Amino acid sequence: MIYAAAGDPSPERCGGESVDLDWERGSNLNLCDEPDDVDAAFDRGEERVGVALIALVYNNPDTDAVLPKVARGLRSPNPETRRQSLLALMHTARLHGRVDAVTLELVRGLLDDRIPISVGSRYEVWGTAAQTVEDLRVFLPSEQLPAWVNEFTA
Repeated sequence: MIYAAAGDPSPERCGGESVDLDWERGSNLNLCDEPDDVDAAFDRGEERVGVALIALVYNNPDTDAVLPKVARGLRSPNPETRRQSLLALMHTARLHGRVDAVTLELVRGLLDDRIPISVGSRYEVWGTAAQTVEDLRVFLPSEQLPAWVNEFTA
């Protein structure tokens, strides 16, 4: 198992027992490894679901289970969650060597997302989407990518 944060994993996780994720403070969201935990967080409208989604990519090698959660994050009404989901997709490509057609099309749509990632921020979602496309070109063979990704220029 790969952990998203440096250092030893939580002793309770090493024992194979599930851990209660701290959604209020976010102190242990780096331990998230269950797709169902991320779905439940989306359903509850958890503010830090994007953090758990990134951890899920690191901690769960099953891309068939993880990519639908990434897609859900890319569709989030919260711009920070969309940004974090873009990061999760980039890490999926880097660590696992694959993405899917659904997430690629969602990224394509986010290239026009001019909403700031947070109130008062000068950074907009499209900037992270553009960087994600560039990262996909680095981490995945061009044959795995649609033509628009291979031809993309920021």
